[in-house]
Amino acid sequence: MRIGKIAKSVAVIASLALLGVGLNATVAQAAPITINLYEAIGYAPAEIAAFNASQSTYKVVDVGGSTGPLLAKVAAEGSNPQWGLFWADGDEWAAAADLQGQLAPIAFKPSYDHIGKQMAPKNNSYAVTGATIMVAGLYNAATLPNPPKSFQGMLSSAVKGKIGMNDPNISGPTYPFIAGVMNDLGSEAAGKSFFQSLKANGLVVNDKNGPTIHALEVGQIQMGLVQSSAAAAELIKFNAAPVAGYKPAVIYPGRPTLMPSSLAIDKNRPAAEVAGAQAFVKYVLSRAGQAILDTTDATQNSDVICWPTIAGTTPNKYVTALPSAYQIVDPYTWGPLQSEIDAWFTSSIRSK
Repeated sequence: MRIGKIAKSVAVIASLALLGVGLNATVAQAAPITINLYEAIGYAPAEIAAFNASQSTYKVVDVGGSTGPLLAKVAAEGSNPQWGLFWADGDEWAAAADLQGQLAPIAFKPSYDHIGKQMAPKNNSYAVTGATIMVAGLYNAATLPNPPKSFQGMLSSAVKGKIGMNDPNISGPTYPFIAGVMNDLGSEAAGKSFFQSLKANGLVVNDKNGPTIHALEVGQIQMGLVQSSAAAAELIKFNAAPVAGYKPAVIYPGRPTLMPSSLAIDKNRPAAEVAGAQAFVKYVLSRAGQAILDTTDATQNSDVICWPTIAGTTPNKYVTALPSAYQIVDPYTWGPLQSEIDAWFTSSIRSK
């Protein structure tokens, strides 16, 4: 009898042990699959938080920064990429990645509106999540009552040393602006000639929108070539609290570029991560994800001041009508040229 009881006890203990192993395995499997999102979009953290709260299978991790440094991070990672999703202004970087075979096509067909349909890639290789204008000429109407209305006007002696812009190596929206100028003027060479002339006329270059707008506020420059959303935020700020001697206003010189924000998936991540990335893109473009554009306080997060690209989306209350004339550049033409043009800008325009 004792031997039988011992055998029975051993069997029970073994069963419990196996049950424990099974429970631990279940717990391990229930841990969410993490996906790194490299992003330079102001409202991305809100989208991440909402997506993560909506389900428990995946966890998107926010890796935020400026577009240039994030692209440099991707390049430095080389054959050991850590990003599963990349979200930033412009689509040249996304087209270049697509041409290199790095992207997993979006697994569903987004319900684009008339703006989205103009900019979405035909092969669905990435999603376009909103649009802004590059470039907006943000100027101080108190000191510059007649701002230049064309690229040629920026070369006038009347605005010598009074115009500032951002560095495309850091500021994501600035390369699409430069590519747009080159496209509008007919060639890369013509665009380079223009920027060299602009430099000769005293162009002031800062890293990104914030420093360029600050230079305008303190009188270092009288016109900043910045993203339309940043310009709109400046108008909101100073219309609410005017400052004597500073009256920000906006003009769109030349033929500005309608620029998308793009969201792409790395196809080389494990299949489970790619599936999670697809789910995140679908959430961002869903009614719940798009509602963030409307409900976010634009005075605290200017990136929501964009033209929606998804049908049925209510734009933020500060979004105005599009300029009467604009262009859309081909990202598959200008994307592969970005590294070379950015390097040229550093050596020929930003350097003293």
